[in-house]
Amino acid sequence: MILIEQASYVVRDADRIERNVDLLIDGERIVRVGPIDRTGLPVDTTVLDGRGRAVIPGMVNAHGHLYQTMLKGRRDDLPLVRWCDEVTFPFVRRVLSDAWTHGETTIGRLWSSVATIEMIRSGITTFVDMDMNLDGVIQTWVEAGIRGVAAMTLVDQWVPDDLMLAPEKTREDALALIETWHRVPKERPLVTVFLGPSAPFTSSEALLRWIRETADAHNLGIQTHISETTWEVEQSVALVGRTPLAYLESIGFLTSPITAAHCVHLTPEEIALAGERRVGVIYNPKSNMKLGSGIAPIVALRRAGASIALGTDGAASNDLLDPFEEMRAAAMLQKVAAQDPTVLGARDVFRFATETGAQVCRIDAGVLDPGKLADVVLIDLSGAHLFRTTDEILPALVYCARASDVETVVIGGRIVLRTREVTTLDERAVLAEARKVGERYGR
Repeated sequence: MILIEQASYVVRDADRIERNVDLLIDGERIVRVGPIDRTGLPVDTTVLDGRGRAVIPGMVNAHGHLYQTMLKGRRDDLPLVRWCDEVTFPFVRRVLSDAWTHGETTIGRLWSSVATIEMIRSGITTFVDMDMNLDGVIQTWVEAGIRGVAAMTLVDQWVPDDLMLAPEKTREDALALIETWHRVPKERPLVTVFLGPSAPFTSSEALLRWIRETADAHNLGIQTHISETTWEVEQSVALVGRTPLAYLESIGFLTSPITAAHCVHLTPEEIALAGERRVGVIYNPKSNMKLGSGIAPIVALRRAGASIALGTDGAASNDLLDPFEEMRAAAMLQKVAAQDPTVLGARDVFRFATETGAQVCRIDAGVLDPGKLADVVLIDLSGAHLFRTTDEILPALVYCARASDVETVVIGGRIVLRTREVTTLDERAVLAEARKVGERYGR
C-alpha cells in the first residue's frame, strides 16, 4: 500500500479539489480519498508526505514521436514538409537501414529510455507514441513502469520508398505487434496498441480500410495526423477530391471513434463532423507554433462536441516533453487567437491534460477516485515561482508550475519517481550510452 498523508491539495479532477486530505493506494488502484487512520494499515505501507504538495492525476501526452528525442534542437526555420525532408527523414533512413540490414536496434531502446525519463520527470504517466517499433522501444516502457500506447505508424504512399515496407510486410508487422504487446503485462497492463496511419495522404484507401477492419476486430484505437498544414489539405483535395476528415468519412473510416492529431485546418463542416463522430482531437500547440502550421480551432471543436486532449508531438518540433508548458501554450494561444481571455481557461486545459487524455487513450485513469488506476503525481509547491496569496490551485499549476516541481510519480501503484529521482531506470547510464550511440547517427 501507499499512503499520501495530509496533502495540501488533492485535485481529484478539474472541478473537484480537496484540502488537507489523505489518499490511499492498494495494488494498482486508488482505494480511498479522505481521512485515513494509519494504525489500521499494514506495517510495510509506504507513507508519502503530502504537506506543501498538490496531488494531481497523472498527466497524459496523447500524441508524440519518441524517436525525435534524438533530434532536439534541430532547425527552427522550416515548415512541416521541408522539416520532414531535412530533419526527420535522414535520421529515420539511417535507423531503418541499420535495423533492416544489420538488425541493429540499440538506438530505439535508448531514445525510448531518454524520452521515458523526461516524461516521468514531467509528471506524464501515459503517452501515445507514433513511432518506428524497433526491438527494445516498448520493452523499455514496461521496465520503466510507464503507460505507453504503441501507435504503429502505417504508410504505403508519399513517404520515400526506402522508408516503407512492402504492403504485406506492413500488415504482418502490425498483427505481430498486436499479438505481442497489446495489454502487456497481462496481470497489470501498461502497454496497449493503436494503429497509426500516418495521415490520409500517406495511406491508400485499401490500407485505411484494412486498418479500420483490423482495429474493430481487435478493439483497438486508431491515431492519425489530420490537417496539420494547409499543404496537407491541398494535397488531399488534389488526390481524392476531399479535405482529410471529410475523405475519411466518405470511406467509412469514422464509423468508430479515432484520435486525430493537430486538426489545425478543418473546414466548418469537418468541425461539425468531428463532434458528430466523437473524434478525439489531440491539440499540439507548441509544435504547431514552432513549425508555423497554424492555430487549431479548439474552441469551435469543443462547442461541436469533440473531445480535446493535449500532446507534445515529437521533441524535434517542440522541443520538450513537458505538459506544463503545453497547458500554458494551449490556453494562451486560444485566448490570443480569439482576442478573448474567457474562451479557454486553466480548468479546461488541465482537463485536456488529464481526464480527457486518459479517455482518448482508453486508460481508466485521469481522475483521483476510488477504483481508478493509481496514476498520481505529487507537485512540490514550495518554489518562489509558485508563491501566491490565494487558495486557488489550478491557475497556479497551469500558469506557474514547472516540470522541475514534480517530486513523486506513482503509476499503477508503483513509485517510479521519488524525491525527484527516477527509481526504475539508471538515468546517468542511459544518458551516457545515448550520447555515445547517438553520435554514430550524425548531426
